[in-house]
Amino acid sequence: MSKHYGAIAFTDAVRDVQREHGSSAFYDRKRIQGTAAPGVDALTEDEKDYLAARDGFYLATVSDTGWPYVQFRGGPVGFVRVVSDHTLGWADFRGNLPASSPQRRTPR
Repeated sequence: MSKHYGAIAFTDAVRDVQREHGSSAFYDRKRIQGTAAPGVDALTEDEKDYLAARDGFYLATVSDTGWPYVQFRGGPVGFVRVVSDHTLGWADFRGNLPASSPQRRTPR
């Protein structure tokens, strides 16, 4: 799991629920570790092997207005490639529509 997961996922609302259920001490340690960890997480060998064996995945983005957009991308096993420790690439096959995600993957 990403070392930054807790810092990203544990919003104030999530932390309120953790406090209500008595799990905040455990999860606060994870959140603090993620906040203190420098850099970005690299893909591990396990994750690279997992991705290489996929014949599909879901691509999710969020627009400037905060609305999510999720679409399935499919192809033969191996169509998803690890380009570097921080970059994935995939073949875009006909039928994997619409094409709105490529322009949404980075802020303008």
